[in-house]
Amino acid sequence: MKNKWKFLSLWIVVLAGTAACLHLFGGDAFAEEGNGNWRKTYDMVMLWVNFGILSFVVVKFGKKPLMGFLRMRRDEIAAEIKDLENEKALVTEKINEARKAMVASDVRFAELKETIVRMGEKRRQDLIADAERESEFMMSLAEQKVGGYILAAKKTFKDRLVDAAINLAMTRLPDHMTEADRQDMFESYVSSIERKIG
Repeated sequence: MKNKWKFLSLWIVVLAGTAACLHLFGGDAFAEEGNGNWRKTYDMVMLWVNFGILSFVVVKFGKKPLMGFLRMRRDEIAAEIKDLENEKALVTEKINEARKAMVASDVRFAELKETIVRMGEKRRQDLIADAERESEFMMSLAEQKVGGYILAAKKTFKDRLVDAAINLAMTRLPDHMTEADRQDMFESYVSSIERKIG
């Protein structure tokens, strides 16, 4: 129904425009069939009468379709404006959501940064504690090695001292020993061997 009125109103507007153009611009060319001054006046009167009739027909029969067409276009444009406003509201809402997401991501980034700094600090403390434990272990190993070196040095010193004392005794004792002392040493040596065997 709307398309029918659209077509009809468009057809009326085209006919009215064509008639108006013919009457306004082509009237003198159609009226020049004969000579005389009455023809110009007659043509001018007929031009205005035809224009009036045409205006009446356009207003009488074309007013409703033309107004309907204009109302329909107004409603279509209003609907398009409403759709655009709705779309603008959606876009504005999405922009606001994006801004909120950016703020949330900034907060999340700050939290993530703080967490990373905390983890880095904990890792640093763990590394320091590991280094301290390792240094304590190495110090205890070094102390054990030094203790072992000292014990080895003491043993070596004692062995050398005993060797020196034996050498000294071996060089000095034979001059001071008597045959009875040698006999006593031999007997004590034999008795110690018998105890070990027996």
